Amino acid sequence: MGIGSVPIVGMCDGGATVGPAGPRTQQQAGSNRSDRRTVVAVVMIAIGFHGSGRGITRRLPTPDLPIGNPFRKRPLLLDNVNRLVALLAIALATAAHASSIDTVRGNFVDYYTAAGADRTSPRVRDALAGLESQARSYIDPGFLRSDGSWSDINYDDTPDGSWSPWDHTRRLIVMAKAYRTPGQSLYNDPQLRVQIESALGYVNHYYSRTTLPLGNWWFWSIGTPLDLGPTLVLMRGDINDTVFNDCVSTLAFHIGSSPTSRGLTGPVPTGENLVWSSYTHLCLALLRDDSALLAQVRDAMASACLTTTGDGIQNDSSFHQHGPQLYTGGYGGSFANDVARYALLTRGTEFELTSQARASFSNYLADGIAWSLYGNYFDVSVISREVARPSTTGYNGIAALLQASVIASPRQREIRTAAAKMLQSWQWILPPELAGLANVTDTAAWPSGHQHYFASDYTVHRRDGWFASVKMFSTRTKSGESTNDENLLGSRQSDGRFYLALNGDDYFGRDIWPAYDWTRLPGITVEQKPDTANDFYDFGTRTFVGGIGDGQNGVSAMEYAPLKSSVTAKKAWFFFGDTIVFLTNSINSRSENRIETVIDQRPVTSPIVSGINWAVANRVGYWLYGASPRIENLT
Repeated sequence: MGIGSVPIVGMCDGGATVGPAGPRTQQQAGSNRSDRRTVVAVVMIAIGFHGSGRGITRRLPTPDLPIGNPFRKRPLLLDNVNRLVALLAIALATAAHASSIDTVRGNFVDYYTAAGADRTSPRVRDALAGLESQARSYIDPGFLRSDGSWSDINYDDTPDGSWSPWDHTRRLIVMAKAYRTPGQSLYNDPQLRVQIESALGYVNHYYSRTTLPLGNWWFWSIGTPLDLGPTLVLMRGDINDTVFNDCVSTLAFHIGSSPTSRGLTGPVPTGENLVWSSYTHLCLALLRDDSALLAQVRDAMASACLTTTGDGIQNDSSFHQHGPQLYTGGYGGSFANDVARYALLTRGTEFELTSQARASFSNYLADGIAWSLYGNYFDVSVISREVARPSTTGYNGIAALLQASVIASPRQREIRTAAAKMLQSWQWILPPELAGLANVTDTAAWPSGHQHYFASDYTVHRRDGWFASVKMFSTRTKSGESTNDENLLGSRQSDGRFYLALNGDDYFGRDIWPAYDWTRLPGITVEQKPDTANDFYDFGTRTFVGGIGDGQNGVSAMEYAPLKSSVTAKKAWFFFGDTIVFLTNSINSRSENRIETVIDQRPVTSPIVSGINWAVANRVGYWLYGASPRIENLT
């Protein structure tokens, strides 16, 4: 396969047929479009290969006076002096803590209201107009009722993969931002303030200290607090004390006593759940002027930034969540956004991240986040079940890069160049807090070269103008997950799945995934049977999976044994500049089912030209050793 001015990859043997994509869809992925054409190219090859993978406390000294000391005759004077020194030190420490909390709180409000941003810049103007429009849509008469509830929310709903009442606090944070943000007409609007107060007063009708936390724990302990907390920080001093105090008590009740402990319900937080928990406790600390709690938040955030073998940043700068499964663009993208925001809010205070944490986090941004982004989207292999969401974009990526671009770190220059590059193609309106940071003028460039992420069985090979990756799995890693009725057909996504993007939006944003043939993912060798695409995920059964490279080129290989299939094989991918070679051999199966090795499946954007053992389409060239191309057009 050659990538340059021209990548389809692949062919098929004589048994393949042309037909419709059929009813294969991903739950919640959007509607099928009959006018979308997809090319599937399949080839069976058997070419030999074998290789290897690869709170701060200050204790004042108390004088221990000898018996003969002259002060012994004046004990009351000495005691008073000691008490005065101690009280003075305590007062100074308390004042310093209070000053730092005030600084963080000021940074918090300034961040969410885009303080200092150029209100005349096009991005900021669009952001402010978007904020006002969104807030106004929430306060339409009859939509927001007089009692503070919304007419379209089912407040009796039990959370599972979604929760109708979550929209209540999600709307509140938008309204609070509009109330506090200068540059649009809802700034300090008295009627909006009353509506915010009314909606906050309604929170305890469905989310109180006496509400039974049924269903999905995440909405009770994390989801709702993530919006309620910032809303209260922004509205502090502008709403009724009773309403404010009731909401703060409710927030504290649900999130638990510390960022590292369990909330009202759910597990002990790890990975991105720990960062989310830290952010809700950051808000609680600012609401209660609690320096000790804010110090706990700092320590939790710092620990989350260090590499681990559990949930979080791995030694190779990939990200795991829910066990050893690749989630750099899913949970890991949200993690990057949230940690970068925390670093921005606390910089220059005693609550900022440690130098070690900043260095580790900047490595993750430069070597993990930036490397798995292309155009406006993350690589599909790093978002796991989030492929099923029509709203999936690279938003968390651009948010993390923009926020980190103004924070001093060992990798700041690389972060700024990636941020500048992503801004060139970003097509959506940014929120004011990010639009105010979107003035990066550095040279714009994505990373270029080759990386294998050994902790995640994942390889990236990219050059200026295109992005490619391979996702594998082994006894060390999980193939993915299906939760909340998402990813119901994605079981083959770690079976050596090959992903090639030329524009970044090759598959995203155009309802491609619902029409996709999930039994024929590019790069996989697959046993075709009725349940080929399913929702079963687990650890692999083979250890021989890995890759190696020199920073520019490399090779990846896997001993192939897909789950719930009788097929086995040996697979390898060789990456040389703008050429990628697929090799598959030793294909065996105990069943009579048809076995295919799929080279590519992608939307058609240009005419397909083919010869005896080659094809060209979509600016991609394909060459097959000892095989003739057979191309299927699926509509």
